[in-house]
Amino acid sequence: MTEEDVAESVIDRLLLALAAQLAQAKEPVLAVDAADALADLSRAEAEHIFGQARHLVHYGADTEPLEALIDTISGILRAEAPEDAPFKPGDKVRLVGVLPESLAECDEMSLRQIDFTVRYVGRGSAIDVQSDLADDYMIATVAADAIEHLQR
Repeated sequence: MTEEDVAESVIDRLLLALAAQLAQAKEPVLAVDAADALADLSRAEAEHIFGQARHLVHYGADTEPLEALIDTISGILRAEAPEDAPFKPGDKVRLVGVLPESLAECDEMSLRQIDFTVRYVGRGSAIDVQSDLADDYMIATVAADAIEHLQR
């Protein structure tokens, strides 16, 4: 195994452990220290965590506990977002504007029908969105003007 394989395996195990612990809790919340550790993720860290979760689901992990964990992490990131931010982690959105180059090879009509969830909002207009874990395993960085809310 390469160092990258080992790192991904460790993240997989930690995500599965957190998801299992969350599923066993009477109230599905992470411990305060665990939530604090996830509160100020960078774009790269958030993309890696959400990407590993989608990878686990795609390759057969139990979807429900992982989705609960991902929703919990999105909620933590949402709480950190500015009140007046037009998009926040956890928002449901759809692609409406010009597609980014990273999605150029995808079927545009299909992309326009997928419901995405905002996973990360950084400074500037770049927003990371992810399709439903069980349907696909796509994370894309798009411009804020390329998405619209489905519900708020």
